[in-house]
This record gives sequence, C-alpha cells and structure tokens, in this order.
Amino acid sequence: MESVFSVCKLKIGQTVYVLPSEVPLLLAKEAVLVDIRSDLETGIKAFGVENVVYLPYYEFDEKWESLPLNRPLIFADAVGLHSKEAAEKMSGKGYHEAASLSGGIADWEKDGMPMKAGKYQPLNGPCACMIRPHERK
Repeated sequence: MESVFSVCKLKIGQTVYVLPSEVPLLLAKEAVLVDIRSDLETGIKAFGVENVVYLPYYEFDEKWESLPLNRPLIFADAVGLHSKEAAEKMSGKGYHEAASLSGGIADWEKDGMPMKAGKYQPLNGPCACMIRPHERK
C-alpha cells in the first residue's frame, strides 16, 4: 500500500517533511496534525484547521499511544525541531505513517496558511520580568 506521504516533495533520510502547502491535501486524506507545542504556545496561536490533536512534546514518551494510530500523523511544533524527533521516534516504534511539518507553525504562518488565536494575547511587556500571557476577553 502506498503511503499518503508519497506526494510530499521533501524527504531526508527516512524522515518525510511536509510543506505547509501540502497539509490541506493530506488532511483531506484523513491525516491528523499533531501539535506538540506546550500549552502556553498553543494558547497564543494555533493552526486554523480541523483534525488537530494536542500532545505536548514533554508528554510524548508517556502518551504517544493515545494518538490516532490508525491515521497518518503530521507532527508540528514551533520551527520543526521536536516534530522531526517525534516522527523519528514513531518510526522507531514501527509506525511508518508519520511526518514532520517543515518549519513548524513559523513557516505555516509565513506561508499564509490558516491560523487562529489562542486564549492568550501574545507575550508583551517593557522588561523580561514583566512578560506574561494575558487571557483574551
């Protein structure tokens, strides 16, 4: 059976990297976007698509089995570092329908893909000691 990721243009070693523009087609083929950023990061800005599962990277090793393993998984983070590691870990566990979102949410947003605001306003403050997320009203 051919992999849903066979349409992806970027592969390095055994890891498939999904470009932001390739995600809508993959989601239409039942893939799931797995956002592995922390709760604070996802609370500021989020991917504006359906089929998103949240599993912070720091919980990945303990909770990876809770993922929808019957569907292709696209791991996504801030810039693509931990998502690559997550995809490689899944491959090491014998699960080969996993890929990494190239450039993470940074490239996703830069490429004009759909975004949604989280429950927090972006971090701001005149000094590092005052940078705190504030809930949106």
